[in-house]
Amino acid sequence: MEYRRQLPIGKDDFAKIRKSNSYYVDKSLLIRDFVNMNDEVALIARPRRFGKTLNMTMLREFFDITKDSREIFEGLDIMGTECAARMNTCPVIYLTFKDCKARTAGELLERLKEELYREYLRYEKIVREHLVPDSYESKDFYIMIETLRNPEAEMVHLVSSLQKLTQIAKEYYQIAPILLIDEYDQPIMSSYEYGYHEELETFFPTFYGSAMKGNPALGQALLTGVQRVAKESIFSQFNNPQVYTVMDKEYAAYFGLNEKETKELLHYYGLELNENVRKMYDGYLMGGIEVYNPWSVINYAKRGMLDSYWVKTSANFLVKEGMKKADRNFWDKFEALITGKQIEVWITLDTSFAERESVYSLWGLLVNAGYLTVMKRIDSKTAIIKIPNDEIMSMVINWKSK
Repeated sequence: MEYRRQLPIGKDDFAKIRKSNSYYVDKSLLIRDFVNMNDEVALIARPRRFGKTLNMTMLREFFDITKDSREIFEGLDIMGTECAARMNTCPVIYLTFKDCKARTAGELLERLKEELYREYLRYEKIVREHLVPDSYESKDFYIMIETLRNPEAEMVHLVSSLQKLTQIAKEYYQIAPILLIDEYDQPIMSSYEYGYHEELETFFPTFYGSAMKGNPALGQALLTGVQRVAKESIFSQFNNPQVYTVMDKEYAAYFGLNEKETKELLHYYGLELNENVRKMYDGYLMGGIEVYNPWSVINYAKRGMLDSYWVKTSANFLVKEGMKKADRNFWDKFEALITGKQIEVWITLDTSFAERESVYSLWGLLVNAGYLTVMKRIDSKTAIIKIPNDEIMSMVINWKSK
């Protein structure tokens, strides 16, 4: 029986995928673009299960000065560029908030503390013998570790935790660290979903802002999430990041699978990229590139059966809420989409529906979350949109019937 590499279903850690010799679609030139664009703070907004965590862990493995990553990057496109010399040359702070979802503010605080504590402990093992015991940096560092251990610690005690970690990393390495935050908006969206946002509305701007506004200890920061939270709240607290949405050409090639990648993957597992597959999983346009849903494609490759794999994963709370509150004008346009038409709408992608409920931000949320795709941008406010494929169509028809 012919050996085939394992499909990375349920795996989103780059090092684990490479070390296990699982099937991997080479997206490593994202590293080159990250280096060349040199944004101080950047946010990449993409739908869930479109490869955000995999790419963020790839960046972590490539830059992390504590590792030797040559083996897991061997043969990848990045190794043929000048950027290969940057491998393992920089301290990295990596946080993922994808599991930071809770019913109360107290529970969410504990989730955040657990993730921060993990990274603080990693650095403590590195710097413990090199810190000056009585220095302010050393004292602040160990006070924060005790705070993260303390079940009684409150939100206010964590607001500077990110900034202090960047400070200790730079103090030790004499190199400003790269800060990577995966799914930065998950805890914020959780606070809206379960009704405790008011308890946290001052925490997140200060938490993120202290690390990413005028912080001399920060090299670069990259955040991923489904959407941008409006600049009037979080992003007013630090220099506006460069935001790359599904309509921007920058980074467009690195999230989702293009036609060639999809065809090669399916062929490897004995399947054909035919019109039925295209109608089911194709249809997204990201930065002008035709994109297939990667989660659905790899599940189809495993099972050999066309099914709605992506829509069966966890749904977006805000999408459900927005659809409940939508007015007649919205539904008139949405009904046209259900018939397969492309329609022209006013749309905004840079404001969260949670913060500014409007028809424009709802259209933007549906695009950011992967339920609609922009076929053409007419001007800064207007775009042509459509439902991307049959998988999404099966879901949105059910929305209309409820």
